[in-house]
Amino acid sequence: MIESPKIPNSPIRDFSVVHHAGSTLITCADEWGGVWTWTPSSGEWLARPLPYAHTGDPAVAEFPDAKNGIEMVAALSVDGKLLLAAGGDEQEPALWDLSTGELLWRTPLNGEYLADIIALDGVLVTAQQYSEEVRLWSPDGTHTVLGEAAVSCLSGARANGRSLILAGGSEVGVWDAATHTHIASFETDDEWATDVTACTLADRTAIVAVTDGGELYAWDLDADPDEPLYEPVTVSQESLETVAVITVGGRLLVAIAVQESLQLWDPADGTKVGHVKTPGYGITVMESTVVDGNQALVTAGDDGVLRIWDESDLT
Repeated sequence: MIESPKIPNSPIRDFSVVHHAGSTLITCADEWGGVWTWTPSSGEWLARPLPYAHTGDPAVAEFPDAKNGIEMVAALSVDGKLLLAAGGDEQEPALWDLSTGELLWRTPLNGEYLADIIALDGVLVTAQQYSEEVRLWSPDGTHTVLGEAAVSCLSGARANGRSLILAGGSEVGVWDAATHTHIASFETDDEWATDVTACTLADRTAIVAVTDGGELYAWDLDADPDEPLYEPVTVSQESLETVAVITVGGRLLVAIAVQESLQLWDPADGTKVGHVKTPGYGITVMESTVVDGNQALVTAGDDGVLRIWDESDLT
């Protein structure tokens, strides 16, 4: 396992992994609305001060000391530029050049704050509060509305040759990232989907979600949406916040953060197959990704430390 030093302003609220200029960077939002990057190859944290997105807007003229309240981040590398889209529970999304700090564009100061944001295949996807819209953005600031739903979480996944956009909230929605078309929606009974992912199971695409009721749901994307792969499985008596697909010993599993531990579950049948303790910290954000050429699970949480897990750390 590779561990970062503790971020100067902990804990870590959100992070985004990006591959830029031949190396991996992890961009983080700290507890106080600031942005940092950590480079695993050097082990160094770097503060990334960004100008306030709404400076010059008449609506904030009486607040000359207003600052960004960044809680959610999505980084992407486009045409040699390192870009960061970000916002928060009380800030609309905007895009900066992370290397220079230049504000490239911002959305109107209209109260459509972020619920979540991700980068996928060189574009951005936002879920925005109040308007309850899921939007696909180009780096130039043009956007398309994918759909309307009460959404609190977004993720991207590749399964069975398709790149997918997934949204969780009052239901789970799935779009084809290439064609921007809606594929399916799935119900989580009376529970709220707090995170969602997808994986390939033989010739099927499984959509996997965790909920605020502590349950694990799974569906076959191309089958009847009213027919889950199995009945919802109770993982915890408390809300589950994050789930990710991993491979351990050649076996495809999902990792679910539960208090001070990672639980490993088989998404094909909903059985628990492992448990890794994380004493002294809880995991609130994680992503399965490639770090400097190696497949890994990246996690962050309430202790302000990023951790990069390889397969041997999860056995």
